[in-house]
Amino acid sequence: MRAKYDDVATEYDEWVGAGSALDDAAFTELTGDVAGQEICVVACGQGREARYLAGRGAVVTAVDLSEKLLERARQHEETQPLGISYRQGDAHTLDGVGTDSFDGAVCHMSLMDIPDLDGALHSMARILKPGGWYVVSITHPCFKTPATGELVDHVDKSIKRTVGKYYAEGYWDGPGAHRSALPVGAYHRTLSTYVNTLTAADLTIDQLREPPGDTPIWREVPQLLYIKGHLSPARQEKRHD
Repeated sequence: MRAKYDDVATEYDEWVGAGSALDDAAFTELTGDVAGQEICVVACGQGREARYLAGRGAVVTAVDLSEKLLERARQHEETQPLGISYRQGDAHTLDGVGTDSFDGAVCHMSLMDIPDLDGALHSMARILKPGGWYVVSITHPCFKTPATGELVDHVDKSIKRTVGKYYAEGYWDGPGAHRSALPVGAYHRTLSTYVNTLTAADLTIDQLREPPGDTPIWREVPQLLYIKGHLSPARQEKRHD
């Protein structure tokens, strides 16, 4: 299967940046102290989050469908060796990634790009050790929908977010349209779809974060949603049946 990001790997790498520093307070807080932990980065792209976690002492395996992005990730690893193992693979199945293998799994700003949400979350659950944790982040499903916009109040000049087609789940081109080099689109889903699919995969939800952004409209409503949780005891019981 050819990855859409193969066509924009160079532009995406330049946009994201090579450094292992990750300026994302919510991600930093939710992943916490990862020193000595074995972590799988699902849909790792060009490896930014993998490098960040490895730089904090984690033993990192990173998986992505795009061989072109993995080439970039491996180039960064050669420049700054952190012991990251990069694998080409499909997030839907994580074939070749061992069951009960990882203390934690992360999927940072990628889950909305993956067509089969159920498959991806069940695969993340499969690779976690008993009691293992996960952190995922996505564009906020309530405020980044297939029909959104901004308007200025004619009285107080405040900026407001308009939202439409919230229930229109499926692929759309909107998220990348503002960057001509990265028109890869994404999959819109309702908040309840995310919550229910996590639950169906036996992934509990422990924390949610909706940090304010750095532009006027994203200081009014959240642009991103972060979720942290762990593998539920129910999954452990299923594995031993």
